[in-house]
Amino acid sequence: MTPALRAAAFLVALMGAGLCGAQPAKPTRVALVIGNGAYQHADALPNPPNDAADMAKALEASGFTVIRRQNVTLREMHLALREFGDSLGRQATGLFYFAGHGLQVRGHNYLLPVDADVAREDEVAFQALDVAAVMEKLDSARNPVNLVILDACRNNPFGARLQSTTRGLAPIDAPPGTLIAFATAPGSTAADGTGRNGLYTHHLVGEMARPGAPVEEVFKAVRANVRKESRSLQVPWESTSLESAFSFRQAAAPVAPPASTSVPRPAPGTAARNTTPQRAAPASIGAPPAFVVGDKWTYRIVNELDQSERQAVVRVSALSGDEVHYASGAISDTVGNFTRVVRSSERVETYKPSTRFYVFPLNPGSKWNLDSFQQVGERKFDLKIRLQVLAEEDVEVPAGRMRALRIEREARWKQRGNNAAGVSKWTYWYSSAVKRFVRAEETNVTTEGKVLTRNRHELVSHAVK
Repeated sequence: MTPALRAAAFLVALMGAGLCGAQPAKPTRVALVIGNGAYQHADALPNPPNDAADMAKALEASGFTVIRRQNVTLREMHLALREFGDSLGRQATGLFYFAGHGLQVRGHNYLLPVDADVAREDEVAFQALDVAAVMEKLDSARNPVNLVILDACRNNPFGARLQSTTRGLAPIDAPPGTLIAFATAPGSTAADGTGRNGLYTHHLVGEMARPGAPVEEVFKAVRANVRKESRSLQVPWESTSLESAFSFRQAAAPVAPPASTSVPRPAPGTAARNTTPQRAAPASIGAPPAFVVGDKWTYRIVNELDQSERQAVVRVSALSGDEVHYASGAISDTVGNFTRVVRSSERVETYKPSTRFYVFPLNPGSKWNLDSFQQVGERKFDLKIRLQVLAEEDVEVPAGRMRALRIEREARWKQRGNNAAGVSKWTYWYSSAVKRFVRAEETNVTTEGKVLTRNRHELVSHAVK
């Protein structure tokens, strides 16, 4: 094999690296909620602090960890944004909410701190928080789902002191995986409300409590309610590029029928039914599973190039913060995407940010375009990854017949400083009940057509808690 092909071979069996991992608890939800109303040099607003308090309560009820700030200065807004960014993990859902005064200047949207003192449009840029800074913080997190909610277009807060040339906020194109929601359409203003809350937040908090409602349906309902109550003077607006399903509240679990108080006797000549209680199945086969130290899986791996077989045993050995450790010495993130793989005592592979095999929740139809980087010794590889969830299917493996989600992953790889390049393709079937994939098929082919790998992975047995 040529040096280029030997280098390319280092990219084989990325899912084989997955034979050392498992997925732990569900990804976290993190929100930054700001309500500014006690403006020192502009019109005061009574409702934004209440809006922020009620929004924080609604988000906490939806499983979010909330960072809440009220009547804060520009410096305090920047510090809160830093804390928010530091709290976002790779698989976390991020949400930014602001209630207060907002301004549009030369196509940029700015959120006003309570200490903003503006007399001219050109002063806004250094007196307020640019919404672009929020978007950049979310982009740095590279997480799959982000929501930005701006109840921030009341009116010109400085009156005759500031001759603004535009009204309301400017439209923003949502980057992939993001939904941006405005209290009213671009170029329009929103009502602060006559009760405890602004008109928009009042309806949004109510709609967020609907169990199982998709986020898109939540905002549609808010738009209809606000438009009706304002007599079409205020029409909320969204820009979305979400690629995954999201709901604020989980759907209500179906009520199980009452258990029978008597155990029926088996019919003559038949074996007694096993009445041992079974562990409840996860709500969705695409959910990230909770797992514990000691979970174990055994796989049969068939090399379809020479028909040889081997077994691989996977065992979770430790949990440490955002890392999952395995008996082999490998390390993954909290959903089983590997950052370190140990092939042998002399061969360790590292990945940044990870091998990128899972983005939860896994829902049929979801698609992602992802980047990764692999290093093996001095060799460095860039990966361009296309990941998509296809459908639920029944899969027959040595461990039994199982229901699983079929996922396809194509990684186009290229070695830095070398002409070695190719495509690694994976099809794998994931089940949250098993906590891992139950079957996988992989191929790795160079751009010249040389087949480096063609393997099949099948679950033989598993023991999970």
